[in-house]
Amino acid sequence: MKKLLLIVLAILTVLTVFGEPEWLIENVQGGKRGGILYLSTTSGPKTYNPFWSQETSSSDIIDYFTDTLVHLNYTGMADRPGLASKFWNEETKEGVIYYFTLRKGLQWSDGKPLTIDDVIFSFEMAFDSKMSANGNGSFLDANNELPKMEKVGTDTVKFTYKTKYRTGFLQLGGQYIVPKHIFLPAAGDPEKFAQIWTIEQTSKLVSSGPFKVKEYKDGVRIVLERNPNYYVKSKDGVQLPYLDQIVYIIVPDSNTQRLKFEAGDFDVYGVPAESFPAIKALSKEKGWTTIVGSPNPGPSFVAFNFNAPDVKKRAWFRNVNFRKAVSYSINRKALIENNFNGYGEETYGPEVSSSPYYNTEVDKLGYKYSLATAKKLLEQGGFVYKGKDLYDDKGNRVEFDLSTNVSTAFWVDVGNILAESLSKLGIKVNFRPIDFNTLVTHITSDGKWDCVILRVSGDGADPASGWNTWQLDGGLHFWNASPDVFDFVDKADYVVPESEKRLDEIFRLQAVTIDQNELDKLFKEYQKIVAENQIIIYTVAQNYLVAFKSNLHIFNPKPAPLAKGVLWAPWAIWKD
Repeated sequence: MKKLLLIVLAILTVLTVFGEPEWLIENVQGGKRGGILYLSTTSGPKTYNPFWSQETSSSDIIDYFTDTLVHLNYTGMADRPGLASKFWNEETKEGVIYYFTLRKGLQWSDGKPLTIDDVIFSFEMAFDSKMSANGNGSFLDANNELPKMEKVGTDTVKFTYKTKYRTGFLQLGGQYIVPKHIFLPAAGDPEKFAQIWTIEQTSKLVSSGPFKVKEYKDGVRIVLERNPNYYVKSKDGVQLPYLDQIVYIIVPDSNTQRLKFEAGDFDVYGVPAESFPAIKALSKEKGWTTIVGSPNPGPSFVAFNFNAPDVKKRAWFRNVNFRKAVSYSINRKALIENNFNGYGEETYGPEVSSSPYYNTEVDKLGYKYSLATAKKLLEQGGFVYKGKDLYDDKGNRVEFDLSTNVSTAFWVDVGNILAESLSKLGIKVNFRPIDFNTLVTHITSDGKWDCVILRVSGDGADPASGWNTWQLDGGLHFWNASPDVFDFVDKADYVVPESEKRLDEIFRLQAVTIDQNELDKLFKEYQKIVAENQIIIYTVAQNYLVAFKSNLHIFNPKPAPLAKGVLWAPWAIWKD
């Protein structure tokens, strides 16, 4: 790009930044502007700060008001323009260069211009490992180096990697862009930075996305309203979003969600499998559309805390035979039949069968329900029976606490079933369902937990999004949290198994592996390692099941869970 052209662009940007934006024209037309989309959730956000969010209760809301350079398509691939009107890469002899050109005339919801300086600032913060909950691992190349970032002209940012880096459009393109004029005073101070956009600061939020957060009343509702400065138009010239508002009603549990949907209080209902036959039977009478999709990515799992506060428990939870025994005690087939009405699949590893990288070898490893096999594994692991009770080799009765989200009925069911099953192995389980955000705090902030039932998942079809779970220094490597990341971990007793070292290596290699065959091998190996060692004990994955009112016009042509299903591209959703 010639310097003269850059000078002209600089002049044009100054002249047009407060004028007509460079519109993204969405392939939708004929929609009606107005109306309110009513949704439900069982937990409000824990933070609005995109750098410190680690839970979907927060990220689901952040996605509405904080935009990215690149958007996911409905299949979960990062290939749609967002804040960036153009993006491309150039391979060099050893590495790769990524370019993102920002749209002209963008504005934050407070009327201030959204410029390339906001983009640069956002990446400066993202590249600083101390300024976010997950660190900067997603941006590192094969040499564990960050790219060189350069501003090109007035509207383009350039990232130069010295070695190959595969996931630039996903990771760089998917970085949340925040307003520099809001976040700058806290730059360089992680504690102050984390305190920007807390849930107490709803009135101070500034939006670049399709909606703004208007109101949050804890335990009651979250109200989002149209951002009048959003840069997307329909084919027939309507400035989007169509909807005036999106209102999330906060309910105590999934049973209440169903009752309120049946009463007409919500427009969309992510249906638990146990409720789906009844919902489908009512669909014609009620005027609902129902969809059965592929298994949801991120199966539910049981995880043990390798750094539990109680030292003796650490030894149990780090014992691979102990974890395998617990896996054999879970009757996955019965869970699917009894709790999912058949709408699900047994899982023994982190990916589901609909993943393009699914490793079928994982299915052959076993872990079919067998208490007899579980007892043999416990004995092989050094545990002994005294009567019907299980003890470790130091004479300690095996007993631990189990937690899950009290609002998720299926997880509560699994917890009760698991506790009963493990009691047959002589293990005493104290099952205590608790509030979701409290549970997240224990997992990510203080380490005060023994065992949990949860699931983690993100948008997109590429397993690369799991880097912060499988890399040793990842913010969601919660079962064996690194003392370099979490100060509650006992550094003197921190142990990293060879299996986890290899997973860390795989997730660093995958980001720089261009050859598709080699990438496939890496992702298949990661699944096999997790399954062979039952590092996390995966259980079942429910099919994507959803019901919504027929007066709701969704934009996703093939709703699937990889990109928010029927709520994909919410700016293009409208109601009669």
